[in-house]
Parts: sequence; C-alpha cells; structure tokens
Amino acid sequence: MHKVKVTRDQEELLLAKASERQITVSRLLLESAMAGGAEAAKMRSEMAGELFRNARLLGKVGVNINQIARATNATLETQPETLAAMDAVSRVAARMEALLDGLEGGSRK
Repeated sequence: MHKVKVTRDQEELLLAKASERQITVSRLLLESAMAGGAEAAKMRSEMAGELFRNARLLGKVGVNINQIARATNATLETQPETLAAMDAVSRVAARMEALLDGLEGGSRK
C-alpha cells in the first residue's frame, strides 16, 4: 500500500476532481497514473459514457426497425416510418464514427 502526502490545497483539488467524477481520490490517482494523467482518465470516462448512450440509442432504433419490419411483413406495404428509421440508423452510425475518430485522434479512414 502507498501513501501520498499532499498539501491542503492539493487535497481540496483532488477531492473536487474525484467528486466531479463521483469516484474516490484513490481511484482518481490510480486511473490518472495508469491512463496518462487526470485529463486522459476524464476523457476516457466521458468516452465510455458516450459509448453507453450510443449503445442504448442503437438498441432503441433496432427495436423500432424490428416493429416496422413486422408491420411490413404483415401488411406487405412499406411503412411510413421506414425512411425516418433509416435516417436514425445513419445518425447513430455517424455518431459512432465521430466517437471513434475522437478516440483515435481523428486518424480513422
């Protein structure tokens, strides 16, 4: 086990940064050291949150497309929501591409 001595000002800053991310100071220090600094750890945490939001959105879009497919199969008619659903898929895909570009520093292509 390691102990780190800090000044009162440093302690306040550590507590504020940890509180902002809703983690302990120990977790903040560990993540910061392992991820290349506090900002890198914060960015990684934000990216993970965005990935989870996109995954939920993709699930919702998938359910919508499944409902459209079921109605189309039952009626043998194109559903009015089809184009909007396909646009939603395109938007989610674009968000995922942008997220991956940000993760890789814009080097994807």
